[in-house]
Amino acid sequence: MKIATYNMLHDKLSKQNWSSILDKFDPDVVLAQESLAPDAYRQPLLESDGWCNRVAWSPVNDLWGSAVYFKSEVPTKLNLPGFGGWVVGVQVSDVGWMPQPSRPLQVYSIHAPTGQGEYAAVVNSILEMIAKQRDGCDVVIGGDFNLTVSKRHESESRKNKPANLEIQARLRDEFGLINCWQSANPDTPLAQTLRHNSDLEAPFHCDGIFVPASWAGRLKSCEVLSGAEWKGMSDHNPVVAEFV
Repeated sequence: MKIATYNMLHDKLSKQNWSSILDKFDPDVVLAQESLAPDAYRQPLLESDGWCNRVAWSPVNDLWGSAVYFKSEVPTKLNLPGFGGWVVGVQVSDVGWMPQPSRPLQVYSIHAPTGQGEYAAVVNSILEMIAKQRDGCDVVIGGDFNLTVSKRHESESRKNKPANLEIQARLRDEFGLINCWQSANPDTPLAQTLRHNSDLEAPFHCDGIFVPASWAGRLKSCEVLSGAEWKGMSDHNPVVAEFV
C-alpha cells in the first residue's frame, strides 16, 4: 500500500505530474495540492476506470485546488467549513489494504493557505476543523503545510521554530499520528521537499504524510522523490510512503 503527497505547481499544467506519480509508483492514495480540476486531464486518464469518481477535488480559484485520489475506492467527500479548496477531506470504509479495514478512514489533503495569517496559526485552525470532523475515525493527514513538518537533525544549520514543533507534537499527541518520513528515516537530516526561490538548495521540508500510530509496524519506507524529472515539473518533490 502506497500513499503519496505532491504539490503539483498549477502553472506547470499538472496533468503531467499526475501521470508521472500514477504511472511510476501506482499509489493507492494521492494527496494533491495545486492540482487542476479532474476533468482537465487528457487521455488516458479520463478513459481510466472511473477516474473522476475516484478523485475528490475542490477549487481555490478557477484553475486549481487540492485533491484526494483513491486507486480502488470511491471516496465520500466531506463537507468542510472554511479553507475551501485549500483542504479536501474524504471518508472511506472497509478498505482492504488498511491495517484495520473495518474502521472508517478519513483522509485530508492540506495546502496551508497564503494570505490568511501566520502559517502555524492557520495550520492549527485546520487541525481544529479536522478534530471536529473525525467522529472516531482513523485519519491520515498530509500535504503542503508551508512550515517544517519534521524535527530537524542536530547537525543541520536550519532549526525548527517552536510553533512548528508544537504542531508536530499536536499531530502526535492529540491525533495519535506518526510522521512517515521521520519514522522511516530516523536520525537523518531532513530531505528537501521544496525548492524555495529564496534559496534553491536549502532543505525546506514542508510536505509530509501523517498516519495512525497503529500503522507504524507496517511502514516499509518513506522517500522524497528528487532528480531532474521532478525538478522540471514542480518546485515541490513528491513524498511517497509504502506500507506492507
